[in-house]
Amino acid sequence: MNRITDINIKLIIFFLFFIGMQQTFYAQKKTDKFVLVLDAGHGGHDPGAKGVVKNEKVINLEVTQRLGKLIEDHYKNEVEVIYTRRDDRFLELHERANIANKADADFFISIHCNSARPGAYGSETFVLGTEDHRSSANFNIVKKENSVILLEENHEERYEGFDPTSPESVIGLTLMQNIYLDNSLKFAEKVEKNFVNKDKRKSRGVKQAGFLVLWQTATPSVLIELGFITNPEEGTYLASLDGQKKTAESIFNAFKEYKKEWDIKRGNPISEKAPKQTKQKETAKKEVEKPVPGKLFKIQFLTSSRKYRATAPQLKGITPSEILKDGKVYKYYFGPTSFASQRDRNLQRVKRAGFPDAFVVEIDTKNDGGAKKDNAKKVDKADKTPTEGYRIQILTSQRNYDAQAPQMKGVKPVDKIVDNGLYKYFYGWYKTEDEARKDLPNIKTRGFADAFIVRFKEGKKE
Repeated sequence: MNRITDINIKLIIFFLFFIGMQQTFYAQKKTDKFVLVLDAGHGGHDPGAKGVVKNEKVINLEVTQRLGKLIEDHYKNEVEVIYTRRDDRFLELHERANIANKADADFFISIHCNSARPGAYGSETFVLGTEDHRSSANFNIVKKENSVILLEENHEERYEGFDPTSPESVIGLTLMQNIYLDNSLKFAEKVEKNFVNKDKRKSRGVKQAGFLVLWQTATPSVLIELGFITNPEEGTYLASLDGQKKTAESIFNAFKEYKKEWDIKRGNPISEKAPKQTKQKETAKKEVEKPVPGKLFKIQFLTSSRKYRATAPQLKGITPSEILKDGKVYKYYFGPTSFASQRDRNLQRVKRAGFPDAFVVEIDTKNDGGAKKDNAKKVDKADKTPTEGYRIQILTSQRNYDAQAPQMKGVKPVDKIVDNGLYKYFYGWYKTEDEARKDLPNIKTRGFADAFIVRFKEGKKE
């Protein structure tokens, strides 16, 4: 108990001194521009969390740069954007905070990615606060981010003996509320709201915790955990150009809302212009994108004499939509769609995964066959979706999820059937129950512990 008290007294004294520094910085504001500091977490010899596609430091930087570009384009003469890093370099935590303090920043955003078991997913935004880290699962996240100081020289002296692995140190750190907590909370709530409403992501909410990088900044500040890059689906999404674009836009929308309120309080003119081209392009795309009448496209990416299971390394992470036997060989297909743009994206994805000879198969659904490649060569009529066999039922829900939803936990392809007002989600087609049983443990380890095998006949569940 005495040890905890000593730690807390030291941290309170240092924190009171730091509040004085904060007020000094605030009083010395020299510019009428809104100064925003964007901090891409980790970097250099600190990779952060290891993702299924990219490491944390890479995704942090890519999303941060996209966000900064959106803000710079929209607020050319109103907002000064400062980056703590714009390349792959290591920065000590106190350096990141010092950049914001020396710039008299009006807001500080630190961008990170989360890691945990493969089934965990969702975004969360943190502000400095007094949550009980002895019992909270959030302490693991706090410890992970704060432990970066252990890579710094002289960290014990620089951080006043702060121990990132000790709940008592973190509790002592947050005994005094951040004087900017109210504005930090408002911004954090806007971020999570946009992740849910705009990006259709799962939000794990706004939380308070003792992050050193937030504690040392003399400004309202948040630390955003974009999602779990250890989750196959979410990790792939955050590593993709589309995922990073949508994620950055969600944070940008939150900033626009916050900046508008900030301007109103100060009597500043309100900027209502949209970011260049982004919305117009999206709107136009939604208006013109229609399915190709009577056509279904699939990507054939492999032909082999062997039948591989869905998670086999030979498939390089591309889960086939169909595995069809043609004579003595098996043909592997991915991503059935009637949209031309999705067809092209699927083809590029498969080629990037390591199948440069993959090609598009075009099926004439009006004539129930007549499948052909884009170069008009015919392929076998074996390319029909199976109607009889065994499948793995992974989920039953009242909600209608699409194939890319985080709730699918990276399992692809998944079909759904509406039954008495419930949506039932199924994976795979197997000729025998033994084949399905061999794949069942893999599905359970992906996060569907209650998955089970069902039989289909004439396209219907028995």
